[in-house]
Amino acid sequence: MAFELTGTVKYARRMKGKAEGSGKDYDFFSMIVLDPDEGERVMMQMTDDNPQFAEICQKEKSLPDQPIKVIIRRCSVGMKKDKETGKSEPVARFFIKKVLFPASPGSAAAR
Repeated sequence: MAFELTGTVKYARRMKGKAEGSGKDYDFFSMIVLDPDEGERVMMQMTDDNPQFAEICQKEKSLPDQPIKVIIRRCSVGMKKDKETGKSEPVARFFIKKVLFPASPGSAAAR
């Protein structure tokens, strides 16, 4: 099951490093998209095996405040430890299947 969200990018960053607990390498793209209808911020991730991963990473600096449509392939719920308080809180993670950018005014696709 897939679903889509249309909104505005509020945060976009490639996350690459080594997990403290397991020592495993990770590499994914993190995005927060604002749903304009509900006013909710939705946290999303794109894994490095996604065909659009390299393209999205290259657009990292230009994504904030841009309109976007995201096809979400799945959602998982888990716990995340707050670095400041040390408390664990529930968190939902939405995994991106595909990113669609609206056609810019004047482009062939917009006509």
